[in-house]
Amino acid sequence: MMARQHRPSSLADIPTELAIRIAGHITATSVRPMEDLRSLRVTCHFMCRVCSDLEVGRLISVERFYRLYRYVIPDGYLTLLPRLAQVGNLEACFVVGMIAVLRYPLLKPLSVIDKNLERAARGGHKAAAYVAAILLYMANGGTSADNTTRQYMRQVVGDEPVKVPWGRRQNVEQ
Repeated sequence: MMARQHRPSSLADIPTELAIRIAGHITATSVRPMEDLRSLRVTCHFMCRVCSDLEVGRLISVERFYRLYRYVIPDGYLTLLPRLAQVGNLEACFVVGMIAVLRYPLLKPLSVIDKNLERAARGGHKAAAYVAAILLYMANGGTSADNTTRQYMRQVVGDEPVKVPWGRRQNVEQ
C-alpha cells in the first residue's frame, strides 16, 4: 500500500481567483487599502528572502525532519542531508560524516577524518568530537593528530569548546 504524501498548505495552492477576492476584500474593508496591499507584498518578499538565508538551513532539526518525513518523502531526507551539511548544519555534518565513515563493512583506522565529521566536531557537536577523537586515536597519525584528538576529548568530557581554527585543515579528507 502506497503512503499518501502530505504536503503543507501554501498560499500558492489556493486558486488565483480566491486570492484576488481576498486582496480585494482587504482593499474594500481597510482604512488604508494601498498601504495594506503594499505591506502584504513587502512581507511576502521579505519572508521569501528570510527563508532563503543559510542560517535557516543551519537551524533545521535533522532528527525532527527525519521523524516527520522518513515515510512521506524517503528520498527527501537523503537529498536534504548533504545540502544542510554544506551550509553548516552541525547535525547534518555529523550524519553525513558518519555515513562516510561507516560506508565499509569493517571500521578501519583512518589517517584522515571526513570533512563533515570534522566540521561538526569543530562546531561543538559532542558526539562528532567523540567519534573524530576515536578515529584519530585509532589511526595514530602523529603529533598533530594526537593534539587534535586531545582537544576533541576535552570538548566531549567538559564544556570546553574546540580551539582548532577553521582555516587550518590538517588531517582532513579533501
